[in-house]
Amino acid sequence: MPSTHAGIVSRRRAAQPSCVAGQGDWALRDSAWLLLLALLALVARCIRLGHQPFWLDEVFTWQRIHLDTTALIADSFANRHMPNYFLLLSSLVPQQADFTALRLPSALFGALAVGVVYAIGRRVAGRFAGVVAALLMALAPTQVQYGQEARSYALLLLLIAVALWGLVGLAQQPARAALGLRRQGTLWLEWTAYLGGTIAALDVLGDALPWWAASNAALFCIWRSLRKTESPGLARDFLRCWLWGQALVLACCAPFYLAVFVASSGRVLSAFDWVPALSWHNLWVAAGSTYLMRPAAVVHFGLVPTAAAVLSPCVAVLCGAGLYRLRGRLDGRALALGFAVLPLLLLAVSVLKPVLVPRYLLWSAVPFFVLAGVGATALSRHWRPAVVVLLPLLCLVNLWPVYRVSTKPRWDRAAAALAAAVQPGDTVYAVDPNGPAMLETLQPRGEAPIASKVLLTNQLDVAVARGKAGSRVWAVNGRSALGNRKSDEAVEASLAALGPPERSVALDREITLLEFSPPPAG
Repeated sequence: MPSTHAGIVSRRRAAQPSCVAGQGDWALRDSAWLLLLALLALVARCIRLGHQPFWLDEVFTWQRIHLDTTALIADSFANRHMPNYFLLLSSLVPQQADFTALRLPSALFGALAVGVVYAIGRRVAGRFAGVVAALLMALAPTQVQYGQEARSYALLLLLIAVALWGLVGLAQQPARAALGLRRQGTLWLEWTAYLGGTIAALDVLGDALPWWAASNAALFCIWRSLRKTESPGLARDFLRCWLWGQALVLACCAPFYLAVFVASSGRVLSAFDWVPALSWHNLWVAAGSTYLMRPAAVVHFGLVPTAAAVLSPCVAVLCGAGLYRLRGRLDGRALALGFAVLPLLLLAVSVLKPVLVPRYLLWSAVPFFVLAGVGATALSRHWRPAVVVLLPLLCLVNLWPVYRVSTKPRWDRAAAALAAAVQPGDTVYAVDPNGPAMLETLQPRGEAPIASKVLLTNQLDVAVARGKAGSRVWAVNGRSALGNRKSDEAVEASLAALGPPERSVALDREITLLEFSPPPAG
């Protein structure tokens, strides 16, 4: 039996498409490119890493990692999150970490993901494809933005990139993939990368569930291809490996999802009430920010203006060319499914319950950029050096607003202004339900907790009653995350019983501070 398998493997190797077989072995030059591109990505993510303040999701991260282990796990499950990223972060950063320290792991994860993207592109279509794909990944504005956040998206991206590298390897050599892990000539590294990356991704964030569906669809394509070969035994062997692998995935991941389901009392989708309804504008924001190199605002559905708009259609055309060049190839199907399943699934769900936001699409940019890198190989070799020089320059023009424009609400300024102005007995009313958490977390270092000096509340009736009783009321109108923001006029109207505000200060486009003086005595 081993000799039969060896003969089949030899024939399958000879039958590989020339664009795969001709790639050659990994060379020192490839290692140099990988390190250079990963370093470029790390620099892009470390520039002004701590400049912008935390927004709501990062505040939740800060609060959670300061809990003890038992409370951290319970709080994660109760809020429909896996605890593993927060456990990892709490072990990596000190207790008094600032913005930069808490975000640095995400920058490292994002940079490592760029190196894996280079390896995937290199494996599929050669060095130039890997370089283009990795450059896009390294300098994509949304990838940089989430590589500068204390959230698990960059880690998820890295893990799915590793799993995709393994899946592409299995698709390129299906006969060897059928050998399992114990026979000579097996693709043990590819199977390990796929299964390990998939399990780890699923255990970090539920956003990886569509990846599980997409990768199984690709494995089905591999199995169906093997059924058409001269040896039905290979298809059976591959099916056995496939099923055992998925059983391992379920055994490692199902308990976490069951815990989330139980802790949330089965109301998993109720957490998405803040997602805006489907519209053409929102579709464009999601696609433009995830795939077409446009920076997005964090707390409102919109794109930040950019000077290199020509890059968006160019990247879309390159992806289309990559799909065409890989037509009929199993690794092309794996990439196409990895790219398409997530947005199509979210679109289908959004018909009933809106869930389409850029960060939920984030990992599908990995196969998208690889396809764009493959499409770039259609260019003449004489143009390729110019592309390697011009592409990062255009990307940097698109990336610049991420460093220059404040895309997160400045709750830190609100906290600093209040710390300098409030007096004992005052009342601070945060219009946003999560405002008190934002103000407490982002208060200036070295200051006494704001709640030790004033009453901090998000209850309108409490603020009005306190104001009528003689307390000075400070109203903070701003949003901490994606969702609707009340107008300043509406906030003033809700506090009309306290009279007109003594002053109104706009701290940025998202946050306004209103001061209501206590009524005259008597």
